[in-house]
Amino acid sequence: MKLTDFVGNGEMLEQLMRSARAGRIVHALLFAGASGAGKRTAAKLFVQALYCTGAEKPCGACPACRRVAENTHPDVHVVRPDGRSILVEQIRALIDAVSAMPYEGGFHTVIIEQADRMTDSAQNALLKTLENPVVPVMFFLLSESVGGMLPTVQSRCQIVRFRALTTEECKGVLLKRGMEVRRAELLAGLSGGSVGRALEMDADEEYFPLRERVIKSLKTLKGPGSVAAAAFVLSADKEKSGDVLEIMETLARDRMAVENGAPAFGQEEAVPRIPGVNGETLLMGVMEMRRKLRSNVSWQNALEEMYFRICAL
Repeated sequence: MKLTDFVGNGEMLEQLMRSARAGRIVHALLFAGASGAGKRTAAKLFVQALYCTGAEKPCGACPACRRVAENTHPDVHVVRPDGRSILVEQIRALIDAVSAMPYEGGFHTVIIEQADRMTDSAQNALLKTLENPVVPVMFFLLSESVGGMLPTVQSRCQIVRFRALTTEECKGVLLKRGMEVRRAELLAGLSGGSVGRALEMDADEEYFPLRERVIKSLKTLKGPGSVAAAAFVLSADKEKSGDVLEIMETLARDRMAVENGAPAFGQEEAVPRIPGVNGETLLMGVMEMRRKLRSNVSWQNALEEMYFRICAL
């Protein structure tokens, strides 16, 4: 993949890449944008370019490029959330790793995924190394929400914002990848224009069956007396709670758009009608349910409480 393939962001990334090739890149980049916008892919391309030994960087074919692509390069470090957060212990282990001499590249590179999920302690622990590492280190922080990061971390990074794609732009990218027109149109809408999320949905055999269960559960909801039956439809999907809420939120936002006169991506099944439930009511319920789950309310109780709330509004 080339940077020019990043629809809506290719020119901006190519300019940044030219600076990297010329050695004028800052040592910490904060890639900010929605999930599936291409932040991780772009970061790996930059890391390849920094280690590449080919004539056109990144060549994708030299040993260094291949090791980066295969996640086996000894000087590339990736940090991801451990559960819901990136903990201070993970950052301390990272600091120890990048304080040692690099094996072969002359410098370390670090990719911190979902960097906004670093705890405040983790972010504070990273500050000194981010500003003045013991040995050369290039940082790539990937974040959906820059606001979730401490100002002191933000100020030490060059922020690169990934523009969200329109559903039509996303659909065009999916069509170029060989996706059938009707499915590309549906996935572009369901993903909110996120190519990465659309591809995840397409590859996940469980996504559409889960979506159908969510819709069935909501359609079963016809008043307080139906709450138990409606919740039962999703009772076995506790492990997919994040996906369930994402689907509900997408349905809510799309329903709100349609209620205000927007097209339903050309397909009614993209925004199904749910009797007795409007988009705003559902969205408010989803937001409250997220808060309850973060407070360790059980899945079944949180779901039933959300449905009672929807019926009461």
